[in-house]
Amino acid sequence: MSAPYPWLDAPWQRLLATRTRPAQALLLAGPRGVGKSELAQAWAQALLCEAPQPDGAACGQCPACHWFETGAHPDFRLVTLQEKTGKEDETRMATTIEVDQAREAVDFVQLSTYRAGFRVVLVDPADSLNLAAANALLKVLEEPPLNTVFVLVSDQPRRLLPTIRSRCTRLDIGLPPAEQAAAWLAGQGVDDAADLLALSGGTPLDAQRFAESGDLDERRSVLEGLARPDRLDPVTLGERWKAVSPQTWHNVAYKWLGDLLAVRLAGSVQFNRDFAEVLAGLGKKADLAKLLALARTQANEGRTLTHPLNRALQLEAWLAQYRHVFD
Repeated sequence: MSAPYPWLDAPWQRLLATRTRPAQALLLAGPRGVGKSELAQAWAQALLCEAPQPDGAACGQCPACHWFETGAHPDFRLVTLQEKTGKEDETRMATTIEVDQAREAVDFVQLSTYRAGFRVVLVDPADSLNLAAANALLKVLEEPPLNTVFVLVSDQPRRLLPTIRSRCTRLDIGLPPAEQAAAWLAGQGVDDAADLLALSGGTPLDAQRFAESGDLDERRSVLEGLARPDRLDPVTLGERWKAVSPQTWHNVAYKWLGDLLAVRLAGSVQFNRDFAEVLAGLGKKADLAKLLALARTQANEGRTLTHPLNRALQLEAWLAQYRHVFD
């Protein structure tokens, strides 16, 4: 079994070299969209495989591999965000990993292994552990049971408790070279790979998701409105854009403000290269203090994306503030 993606070959080989004596607590850290979760899954399967290849990779044929691929391996536990049902029977994804999930994982590692090999607990995304859950896991990370491996995956490792980070062997997964990422995207049938990579901050999996979703159309609609602040009507656009998913809105607006700041500070457009000329003109007109204040507001909004706020009113207030940047 090769690395999940070509740019992960080096970290994959580093992991395989440790298969006989793996780190009992491993932290895979790096930006989203580079394949950390897939790498963690491949590593878990390699550890649980009962007939590994000479390099230590999973064979993909033994009973353990078949169980793993169907999500039924008795010595593997995934701790992740779960769906929740609200008071009105609406289903949504939880924003944190709860303490009960962590306690179940702790109980799991106290049991004897079913197959007399490794036992693996994968925590993904680990930066979503709430404080109680993190503390529950910390106790077992201090003294993991024999042949137990914890794999933590994080886009934002600084959000983890320092005591958890200190108990993990860290493997950083960086952005792939742009040429390699663009070649891979082209091989997946993605057009305009270079522009999509710029838009996604160089992360190929996010670029692929952009190409396969309807987010590009929503993005263009939003940016065409932001491109003309002199004609912007906060009430009308707030009502229209409330249907845009909060995550999509946040990413689009945040990168737009980032490009505006870059241009205002004599830099170059990084994300929205197809709007480079518009951004160059707007950047010259922007009040730097107001732009910085709005960028801070947008950064903080990322923490409240799933809160039941009135989206139309929230967007209306944001758009009014945005318009004043160019007064």
